[in-house]
Parts: sequence; structure tokens; C-alpha cells
Amino acid sequence: FQKRKFTRGSYESKMEASVILPILKKKLAFLSGGKDRRSGLILTIPLCLEQTNMDELSVTLDYLLSIPSEKCKARGFTVIVDGRKSQWNVVKTVVLIMSCLSNLSR
Repeated sequence: FQKRKFTRGSYESKMEASVILPILKKKLAFLSGGKDRRSGLILTIPLCLEQTNMDELSVTLDYLLSIPSEKCKARGFTVIVDGRKSQWNVVKTVVLIMSCLSNLSR
């Protein structure tokens, strides 16, 4: 995978789905198409025991968060981390990653 530079909430080069298709097929995270009360998009991360590759999850999140328009991104995201089938340390790591992404976009 090529490294992408993160600059003020946007990527200098767009990532194509065809490049990361094998990772996307794992459904590590997805945008459901639903919206929260403030019209922010809903991002769901369904964790399971087998999924512990944080690099693949990070690539998936990078891609999914690059899809919405700037107007949609400005409304923010509601992130659902479903950790019922995972270990607590994995859930904690994912929440930390999401917290860092949130701080970068401010």
C-alpha cells in the first residue's frame, strides 16, 4: 500500500477501492447509510475474535472516511464499535484509534 499524507482532514491522493478490495471484503467497518439526529453519518466497526489486524482496520477506516463529501464530514460521524465478540484490549485499541482520528480532524 502506498503511504498517504493526511492534511487538514483530506488526503493528498485518493485511495481507490480496487487497490484495497481484499481488505474491504473482510467488512472490518462499514458506512451503513444511516444518519444520527444531527445528520451525521453512522460508521460501524463490528469486531470479532479473528479480527486483530489494526493495519487493515486503519486502511479500511482511511478509505471509508474519504468517501463522504466535505459537507457530510462537517456534520461528523457517530461510530458504533460492536465489541461483543472481541476481547477488551482490541475494543480499547479501536476506541483509541477513533479518538486520535477525531482529534486530527479538529
